Amino acid sequence: MSFGSMYVGATGVVAHSEGMQVLANNLANVDTIGYKRSDILFGDLISQQVASGGALYESGSVRTSQLGKGVGVSSIRGDFTSGALSGTTSATDLAISGEGFFGVNDPSGTIRGASHYTRAGDFRFDNEAYLVNAQGYRLQGFAYDRETGEWSGSVSDIQLPYEDVTVDGQTARVVQSSPLATSSVEVVTRLDHSALSQISDENNPFFAMLGAYAANGTDSDSPFGDAQPQYSTAVDVFDENGVNHEMTIYFDPVSTAGLSNAVPGYTYWEYLVALPGESDGSTANGTSAAGLAGMGVLTFNDRGALINQSAFTLDLANASGAGGTSLGAWVPAEFSEDGLAQFNYTFASNGGAGTIAYDFGVNSDTASWAGGSVASAADIGTNANLLPEMDSMNRDARVTTSYDLPSSTLFSLQDGYSWGYLNYVSVNEEGVLSGHFSNGQTEEMYQVAVYKFNSPWGLKRDGGTNFVATEASGEAILGTAGDRGRGLINQNTLEESNVDMAREFSNMIVTQRGYQANTKVITTSDSILNTLISIKR
Repeated sequence: MSFGSMYVGATGVVAHSEGMQVLANNLANVDTIGYKRSDILFGDLISQQVASGGALYESGSVRTSQLGKGVGVSSIRGDFTSGALSGTTSATDLAISGEGFFGVNDPSGTIRGASHYTRAGDFRFDNEAYLVNAQGYRLQGFAYDRETGEWSGSVSDIQLPYEDVTVDGQTARVVQSSPLATSSVEVVTRLDHSALSQISDENNPFFAMLGAYAANGTDSDSPFGDAQPQYSTAVDVFDENGVNHEMTIYFDPVSTAGLSNAVPGYTYWEYLVALPGESDGSTANGTSAAGLAGMGVLTFNDRGALINQSAFTLDLANASGAGGTSLGAWVPAEFSEDGLAQFNYTFASNGGAGTIAYDFGVNSDTASWAGGSVASAADIGTNANLLPEMDSMNRDARVTTSYDLPSSTLFSLQDGYSWGYLNYVSVNEEGVLSGHFSNGQTEEMYQVAVYKFNSPWGLKRDGGTNFVATEASGEAILGTAGDRGRGLINQNTLEESNVDMAREFSNMIVTQRGYQANTKVITTSDSILNTLISIKR
């Protein structure tokens, strides 16, 4: 029996020694990002049946007597409770506040997609612009197609879409945002109700600025020479190559003295839209009409509210004589889908042709002119009734007005932009990685994949705070952040180890006592054997 108790004590020593190793590993990883602690579970070994005078139960079973044969390790089980979250200064430090796992791929392997899974989100971009962890494993995500605007249905390595650019013989990798040609301009002004006309024409008072316009005039600062319109405002627009061009809108009040059918108390302001003559890529380039784009008349009631906008666009096919400055070459403008007047313009230096809608704060619900509109600006003369009117006109809350205050630009906006270079990236709680560019644009690039397992306790540790799937864990279930308990993603955050030092030290004391008790069993059994041997002597 003493030999048996000695062997039982030995199993206890071995088991508690392994338990101490588990505790040591937990404490060794107390500062390991994303580490999940382990618990060791003991179980008794097979018991030996011994003879006894057990009585029969009514069911016919016999009460048995058994001697235990010691203890062994039943399981070393991972604890997947979330660790504390700590803030960092890097946007690519990610933490999941839920049950999900990041998927990473070993680029040296043959598996496509995630081959390992981790809670450690300390990712950085490597030299090839892949987002990788400390082992160089690449984070997996769904790619965003910048051309089609659709997400990929399968995962791939997250990699910034860089290009190699050579400058002064040196090659650098840059991520660029492609330019967008301007298609819409919004300008809201306040025009001085008491201002007087600076440019006039007795025969065509609504289009006096067009008659005075000369792109090749002697005054290099203005196409109007010495006579300057009452007010002007400028906004940069972009061609398809991202080159910016200053678009200027000139405003001048129309003298009502020579008008017919003008409504008493109403004021009329003519406007002219022009770009620099050298930016004109049409047949007007080099002529006095170079840069002309659009013109029209704004009508205000006696309270200074904008009640109508007429708009004309240049049709060079109908130009004759004076070319683009001929009123017969200006036809009622077409409308955009939003019911805004628009003009066509061809930019020089391969800037391409484009259509630009301009918004003073009014639009047409039907994207059309009311019936009976004139064929060209030449048909209007001095008759205010002939000015084209927008059909079903809407007036925005942000709209051009005419009050007894100095003229000023209250708001301007256009939707084009130039080339941009990546400044920084961000990741939102849904795991969408976006690039923020120097041209003010933000573009979505990837959505981080988040995996889930039917039984995460079945995952196999593979070093580097990485896990691999096993038959016990089940296959990884692919998804995204926020889907079915996977949790949300936090940028500038890392998940700390879930090791509780106080708990581990408490367990260490218990394990130490267990180890000591079992060694005492061995020494006591040895003492009994020595006593037994001494009897024979």
